[in-house]
Amino acid sequence: ENCKGWVTGNRGSELRRVEQETGTYMFMALDRRGDERLLIFAADPGTKTGVGGRMHAERLINEMVQEKLRDDGGSPRRGRSDSRRRSPSRPRSPSSRRP
Repeated sequence: ENCKGWVTGNRGSELRRVEQETGTYMFMALDRRGDERLLIFAADPGTKTGVGGRMHAERLINEMVQEKLRDDGGSPRRGRSDSRRRSPSRPRSPSSRRP
């Protein structure tokens, strides 16, 4: 649940970035139980290690979730795109990441 905002980004910016990179279309929707799910659409199914398609988009989203879980655990930030910079009102420092 706490990864949802991280994955979607500000106004869906991270989803749009992954869509551009993979040639997919994605959005969040409620399932029958009312739980939110990420839907990934594309004609190209992609491959386990290839570039483009639904499988590539799924890998990128899973990497973002894993990074968020690592960051929440106090590990150093790794490899996030520049599109996720924080606003100037919330400067990042090593001490601000500690629990």
